[in-house]
Amino acid sequence: MTPSATEAVADLALRAATLDDAAFVADVYTALWPDEPEDPALTRYWWEHPWDDGVWERYVADRDGRDVGFAAMGHPRWEQMPERWARLQADLAPDARSGERLDALVAFVERRARADGALRVSKWAREQDALQIGILADRGYREERRERFWELDLVGKRAPLAAMTDATRRRMREQGIEITTLDRVDDPEKYRRLWRMSEEASQDTPRTVPWTPTPFETFRAWLRNPALREDRAWVARVGHDIVGISVLAYPPGRGVVVTEWTGTARSVRGKGVARALKCETAMQAIALGVDRVRTDNDSQNDPILHINESMGYQPRPEMIQFIKEL
Repeated sequence: MTPSATEAVADLALRAATLDDAAFVADVYTALWPDEPEDPALTRYWWEHPWDDGVWERYVADRDGRDVGFAAMGHPRWEQMPERWARLQADLAPDARSGERLDALVAFVERRARADGALRVSKWAREQDALQIGILADRGYREERRERFWELDLVGKRAPLAAMTDATRRRMREQGIEITTLDRVDDPEKYRRLWRMSEEASQDTPRTVPWTPTPFETFRAWLRNPALREDRAWVARVGHDIVGISVLAYPPGRGVVVTEWTGTARSVRGKGVARALKCETAMQAIALGVDRVRTDNDSQNDPILHINESMGYQPRPEMIQFIKEL
């Protein structure tokens, strides 16, 4: 079921979004948070290739003939998510953003989630977004966990990063662990090896919404996204096995270079592999003329938080996950 073209939400009319609306949604996020610009090409790509092969409903909100907002509800397929968590998105352009409209959009996607069989919902908000946080609190949401965001000054930290990288290279050699880029791995099974390792690593990432498997073809689509390149994806190998990865995303249009994913196999944890990989991504970014990189991690992921701090990353405003029982 989708809303009719005349369905009213507050003083907004909703219509089902198409792929061509992805650029508008990226522009809304960028206007709201200009220091965290979103790339339209990446937004469209992820609409086409949802990360967990999940189900999504997306809507555009119109006011007086002008697109001013959006709302979305998504979840993994219920056979993979028996606890039936759904993810909600809703926001408006700055000149149309009001408490009444934002509340109405959140209420709408709550109803859509409930109608689709969701039992619980999750919505993220920036810690400085007092309007949205207040709306969620009034609607019965509670804070569940936080995502920490960081920025690394590659210009100011170049010398200590270079010294740390030299040290990690020595440590990897002493342990017989190869550090290289994915394009240099001559192995027809490398993508499946990387997928299996990433699945293992993602299972161990702190979370509230239960982990669900990522199909191999979905993982391959992720690796092909416009912000990633195999010659910038750093992997660790022991023999033929891929035991770690760290890769920076370089937005093709607009945005800041960010860590897309860092993960290691359980068999090498405590051996400094994640640090070695992150150092290589940073040094490569410096060589490419990048002046800063950003990353984010769950606030309970102590090992990676420690690595970030030791590399010189500085904290940025956090994201808060709010949850609600329907």
